[in-house]
Amino acid sequence: YIYDLPILRNNKGLAGSILGGWELSGITLIQSGLALNPTLSYDNLGLGGNTTDRPNIAGPLNYPGTVTQWFSTSAFAAPANLAFGNAQEGAIRGPGRLNFNLSMFKIFSFKERAKLRFGAEFYNAFNHTQFHDVNTSFGSSLFGQVTDTYDPRTIELSLKLSF
Repeated sequence: YIYDLPILRNNKGLAGSILGGWELSGITLIQSGLALNPTLSYDNLGLGGNTTDRPNIAGPLNYPGTVTQWFSTSAFAAPANLAFGNAQEGAIRGPGRLNFNLSMFKIFSFKERAKLRFGAEFYNAFNHTQFHDVNTSFGSSLFGQVTDTYDPRTIELSLKLSF
């Protein structure tokens, strides 16, 4: 989205030349959480290699949504030895994301042809924590915990002189 701020746009004084004529733009990202597969941290089937075993579903799956417990780990149990677990693919819903990247620009004119463009860009503008990478490996000490976050707010300032 792009919006020309109407504040002091047509004011000819010093306040109008500094505070007027700004352009605000942005990109908003709204995502639901991805479907995650619960797995076992050990080879329960005894097949070795790159097999992926799953735990059993032992109860209702709730989402406390904290860093140390994204989902209720008590909803899973170990299957019997040499048996397949009954947890389905995508049984766990990962964290969603709401992110705002905003930009503000202003062009200052000097003489006839000289222009100075000032820009300020804000990535994750509101600087709220956005989780990703939840450990879904049953038997791991980190099972159910958030293991990473997206980047915090980043600000970039720019100047461009055209003549």
